[in-house]
Amino acid sequence: MYLNKKILLIPLIFCITIGHVLAQQNSSLSWSLALQNSKTGEMVTFSAPVQSRTGEQFQLIIRPNSGCYCYVIAESSGSNDAAVLFAGRLKEGETWYSVTLVLSPPRGSELLYIVISQDEQKNLDQRIAAFNRNAGNSQRRALMNEVFSLRRYTSNFKEAPEKPILMGGAARDTSGRNRGVEYSGSGIYVKTISIEH
Repeated sequence: MYLNKKILLIPLIFCITIGHVLAQQNSSLSWSLALQNSKTGEMVTFSAPVQSRTGEQFQLIIRPNSGCYCYVIAESSGSNDAAVLFAGRLKEGETWYSVTLVLSPPRGSELLYIVISQDEQKNLDQRIAAFNRNAGNSQRRALMNEVFSLRRYTSNFKEAPEKPILMGGAARDTSGRNRGVEYSGSGIYVKTISIEH
């Protein structure tokens, strides 16, 4: 009798474990990101702070491989200024292009926070709505605090390594000119891009 229970228990544990693994796989995201120099059309590597100069222009490109919620917030550390570039849902394969981002004085750091999530981020939506109604200092701080909170939360996850991917142009392009980065393996991401000028 004891042996039979043990035999039944092993398949049950196996089924629960497989179900949990499949649920985690189903809740993972895969999406691509690129930062393009608007004048040259070349993709810019952003694994370290991007070294640039005042007057340069960039465009952010995001392409999800499945439907997701996307939030893009820009912050200028020199002037304590912030802007919501995008907040909404992107469809599978729908490529989003930011407006052209022009680096203007004063010199300093421009930070781009990209939040990609399978689920709607209601707290972030509320902070964005309050910020859009009144872009004062307290609303800006509340918005950025929510972004930082999500970034701390996602830093606890083990994410799959970045891998290069073509974001446009000919498939035979080997120059790296049109290469972006693909991320996969988590249900929510917060990616920070720093541009120094």
